[in-house]
Amino acid sequence: MAVKDKKMKKIAREKSGKAQSELIPEDEPVTTVLETKIGAVFLFILSCAIYFVTMFPGLPMGDSGEFMVTAIDFGVAHPPGYPLFTTMSYLAIKLVPFGTPAWRVSLLSVLFGALFNVTVYYVISLVGKNSVVGIMTAGWIGFSRLFWMWSIQGEIFSLNNFFCAYIMLRAYYFESCSKENILHEARMSALTCGLSLSNQHTSVLFIIPFALRVAYRVLVIEHKSIKDAFNIALYGIGGMAWYLQMPISHFLFTPRVTWGDFGSISTFLKHMLRLDYGSSFKLVAGDTEGTFVSNFVAFVKDSSAELSVLPWAFGLFLFYTITTNVSHNLFKTTVKMFLAMMGCYFAVFCSLANIENPVGLSRGVLERFWMQPSIGLVILGGIGLCKLLTFLSEKVHPLLKNKYIQLALAILVISVQIKSNYEENDESDNWYAYHYAQSILPHLPENSVMLTGGDLPTNVFRYHTICEQMRPDVRVLDMQFMAADWFRDVLAPTTFAGIEIPGVYRPYKTSQLKKGQYNLKGFLDANIDKHAIFVCNSVRKDELSDYEKYYMKIPYRTCKRFVKKSDVVNPAELVETTPDTVLDEWPMPDIRKYEDRTWEHALKVAYLNSLSEKGTLMWQEAVAHKNSNNLRYLLEHGALLHAKGVQQIESAIAEGRLEEDDWQHVYTIMAKNMGHFCMILHTMVTEEGNETRRLELEECGRKYWQIYVDWAGILRDKSEIALVNELRKYLALKSFKNLRFNI
Repeated sequence: MAVKDKKMKKIAREKSGKAQSELIPEDEPVTTVLETKIGAVFLFILSCAIYFVTMFPGLPMGDSGEFMVTAIDFGVAHPPGYPLFTTMSYLAIKLVPFGTPAWRVSLLSVLFGALFNVTVYYVISLVGKNSVVGIMTAGWIGFSRLFWMWSIQGEIFSLNNFFCAYIMLRAYYFESCSKENILHEARMSALTCGLSLSNQHTSVLFIIPFALRVAYRVLVIEHKSIKDAFNIALYGIGGMAWYLQMPISHFLFTPRVTWGDFGSISTFLKHMLRLDYGSSFKLVAGDTEGTFVSNFVAFVKDSSAELSVLPWAFGLFLFYTITTNVSHNLFKTTVKMFLAMMGCYFAVFCSLANIENPVGLSRGVLERFWMQPSIGLVILGGIGLCKLLTFLSEKVHPLLKNKYIQLALAILVISVQIKSNYEENDESDNWYAYHYAQSILPHLPENSVMLTGGDLPTNVFRYHTICEQMRPDVRVLDMQFMAADWFRDVLAPTTFAGIEIPGVYRPYKTSQLKKGQYNLKGFLDANIDKHAIFVCNSVRKDELSDYEKYYMKIPYRTCKRFVKKSDVVNPAELVETTPDTVLDEWPMPDIRKYEDRTWEHALKVAYLNSLSEKGTLMWQEAVAHKNSNNLRYLLEHGALLHAKGVQQIESAIAEGRLEEDDWQHVYTIMAKNMGHFCMILHTMVTEEGNETRRLELEECGRKYWQIYVDWAGILRDKSEIALVNELRKYLALKSFKNLRFNI
């Protein structure tokens, strides 16, 4: 009897709610259906045009290079594989008859960026009943710095943005559909969700509350059968069928770059579920944990800086309208669904995202994942603005709801947003990745092997050797791939045929290796006599092998070449035969446009650091051989090499090609080393009685030690303080003639 009473009360509440909603009519649309369609066409054309003229002509840096080298041969990208984007990129590369492979894939992002803007427009137009506010809000988010940036480069985020907005649109269609159409809408929603998961896993955080709502209405409210629910689920599974791309790639294709062995269900699931990273929402592999509060605060700060506080303010007004009896029931349920999506994202992602205190590139990584909740925030803010204008038109003046006045405001807002962000997002002449590849690849010996670490050298060099056939004889070997258990069976026999892979790579000392394992020394021992071997970026930080006892790394432009120590008689003579880094050869990214969170900034740092590599090697050799007959030779060549690098930096500063933040750190380190070189040589020539040369070296030492003392504060290294204080005492002296400096 009690159960029956509860059911009767529930039915009564539902009837009461329906009756109440019938008393609160929906807002009248500001524009007609035809005007709404015209607005959608206009927004799509405008978005395509703006994105097209500002898109990358060549390779964007970051993960783009990886996606393209896997797509060109139908390979598999890093976990979870991104099969939908990979397949679309593969088709774009094969079917678009012009442009670089990178440009063709970036064209996909342009298309989906424009579709995203149109989808946001339709959500606000349908829910808020105001397509003018819809076009204004879509333009505001679509032409913001972050969303614009990811809409013009070949990456998965433009497609993910579209799917997240489209899931919200499908949520409105589902809430507004009749009983007769509910199964159709549920199936289409499930298919959309499945397709979205085939691109990016974070969309599941919008899907979970939506799926629960669909199940509740289908099974509980409309009393549909379990068979109907199973049929709906099949549509979702059908959308995820794109994951079959991974085993298809494994069995039917031979990609030059792929990420794993998909010959078994276990390896397939491991990749699909991102188990190498710990979970789908850990952004980097490792044991670091995120904190909900710090991540949520970071989102509030970033979204307010990126999109202003207005979406938050309008969203709060919207929250007020649904908590009072001034909203239609359909409007309420739709908005609550959107809020549930946002809440689910924050609850899960902010708790699991494991980048703490992001700075530099890690900040750039994290901000990409703030786009999804920003979509919800801006859509809710846009709907809130619709409600606010209706409220003000009733309370203040009816002209506030005039569509022509609103349209003028929308055009003004979009124009301001485009003008504000155009220069920063104009990448139409961004060939930095190409120039980076040109800086080293044409200068390598035939059939060289490049060991790489990190996204910058790996993806840039791999893309240009494979996709654009720039030195296809050079093999780019990612040390992360070398450590994978599947590498020897999957890629070694094909892409790296002719390179001996002694087993499974492990960064241990030789004495710690188990049977079937090898370290960097083992790799060099097996291949150094067959190939010129280079390392670009750096050797793995956890590399503990004893290779440095037997091999030297000779600076070679922006990379280093391994050579046997036994073959090196005089390192200074060997260094002279290797090509130098020359800043004048490459356009330098503008630091005012490319902040430290960008790959362009990281590339500039790599260029500048490479200027000091040869001189630093000479200093290291001088320290190691301070009692040898070559000491003078090493010091003089080290000073000469550092002087070349310093002159290049000073020239670039004078020409305005470098900002202060660019050169401070490397220039300060080089100045310290130059001072050391000059003053140790000063001691030598003083003992020889060469007064003219002594004065030249004293002037050199004073100049560069003074630069070091002036700038050393930026190094933030406590160990430098004692040296700075000691050098200040020296600089206060009128002459260094009676001083003696040793290594």
